[in-house]
Amino acid sequence: MEMQDVVVQPDIVYGEREGQKLTFDRYAPPQPNGGVVLFVNSGGFESGKLTQYKEISPTSWRFLGPRELTIGDSEPIPMLAQFSFGALLDEGFTVFDVRHSNAPQTFDKMLEDVRQAIGCIRDRAEEYGLDPRRIGIFGVSSGGYLAVAGGLTAMHETEQIVRAIATYYPAGFDFPADVEAFPQIRESLPAMNVDDDVLESLSIKNLYQAGGPPTLVIYGDQDMPFILGPCRSILSEFPKVGIEVKGLVIEGAGHEFNREDGYRPEDGDRAQAEMLDWFRAKLC
Repeated sequence: MEMQDVVVQPDIVYGEREGQKLTFDRYAPPQPNGGVVLFVNSGGFESGKLTQYKEISPTSWRFLGPRELTIGDSEPIPMLAQFSFGALLDEGFTVFDVRHSNAPQTFDKMLEDVRQAIGCIRDRAEEYGLDPRRIGIFGVSSGGYLAVAGGLTAMHETEQIVRAIATYYPAGFDFPADVEAFPQIRESLPAMNVDDDVLESLSIKNLYQAGGPPTLVIYGDQDMPFILGPCRSILSEFPKVGIEVKGLVIEGAGHEFNREDGYRPEDGDRAQAEMLDWFRAKLC
């Protein structure tokens, strides 16, 4: 696939939050297979830092390859390649880069945004030439939580919309236990400043009992305890209610697959390959 062959449609409005438009970007491959993957653009419950296109003119945009990705005006950052849409687009998946509302909104509102985006994409599937029965979702860290929680709870009538979930190092299996053990979480993440009953009700431990889509979890075994706990809990608890799971543990890697000696591109490449295989198996 040539980068210029990807059709980029930025800033599609899917909703509104307190007067602010909620948007996603659509990336259409030259040879679509009808499947859809949503990327929850979130880190530290802040959305929109990473953009995978460059504006060429007011009416044209170019998809950025994995080794071109930056934050702001920085030089390309190798670590960002682990989030690239390139492999998914090569496979024929249409990708939607979903942004949620930011502070002062709290994470419960952000989850509502993600569910609204999922529903919007399902409802517009025919318009985009997509199969509404082949929707997957992907996220990392806070976006990993939102991908899992959104994938479990976004409904059309009585059916779950999402058919497969992939998540890198997600948080949030048991939020009350996490903030009790690590109170700095609330201090560093304004989105977590909600009542304890909200933390409890929206913990993943209370969202999966009715079953859910197959779920892939990828994480490093040197990550933070409030990340390791959720990863291991998803892998151990979801099968008890019949949810298919698969885990990939990257030994020696911490959060964002960083190591003591820095980021190794082969770790991100391995995660990308596993995610692609997962969606290929579950959505094709």
